[in-house]
Amino acid sequence: MSDSGQSSQGPVTPQNPARPVAVITGGTRGIGLSIAQKLANEGYALALIYQRHHAQAREARDMLRRKVPVETFPVDVRHWTALQDTMSGIYKAWGPISLAVHNAASGVARPLLNTTLRHFDFTLEVNAGGLIGLAQAVVPKMTSSAHIIAISSLGARVSYPEYGLISASKAALEAIVRQLARELGSHHITVNAIAAGPIPSQTLSHFDGGQSWLQEFVEKVPMHQPLSENDVVQALWYLIQQKMINGQVLTVDGGFLTMA
Repeated sequence: MSDSGQSSQGPVTPQNPARPVAVITGGTRGIGLSIAQKLANEGYALALIYQRHHAQAREARDMLRRKVPVETFPVDVRHWTALQDTMSGIYKAWGPISLAVHNAASGVARPLLNTTLRHFDFTLEVNAGGLIGLAQAVVPKMTSSAHIIAISSLGARVSYPEYGLISASKAALEAIVRQLARELGSHHITVNAIAAGPIPSQTLSHFDGGQSWLQEFVEKVPMHQPLSENDVVQALWYLIQQKMINGQVLTVDGGFLTMA
């Protein structure tokens, strides 16, 4: 599924695909995989983009293929041309795309005074720039009334230890969401973000102090319980049912921010 041809501007006319098509960056593990599982249950054909962890990608593909068509693509979201080639291949094989989710995330976690310009560039290019690259690649291949959703975090609005570069990238991501919503409105494509609090996961364990963030979160939220990946999945499913929620950041934090 590859096509290096130039893409046209604006969304395409629907070609009556057999089932809706969704693209998910970072779609083969964690929150991305949970989103993919929900969409598979709803009948979406799935194009899952990932960068590393090939064995996990194969496992995710094989599991989801029991329900729906699934393909996986090892693409670095910093490489916008590769994203464009990938979207062309998906469109050629399956037709117009109904949903694009930017879940891919990475970054350097350390105090800002110990970071470099290279750290800054990498973190911003993946977390924020990846959404621009995805939008440029996918919009010409989308149906009218399609949806683009970015996965952000509370770090866009609150500070965490050693999270400065990632916080900056998530704030930039949310700004890009608002701008894309403005630019794509005439195409009837909505663009929104979901900002979630910390979720118990393997990713969280990679951060120094990650477990203390989670403990602080659970102690502070009114219900005194952690979020789950399914909370994010349900928020996403809600957003893709809506036509007039656009340019928004839906906060999924159990009331954490209200307790400041």
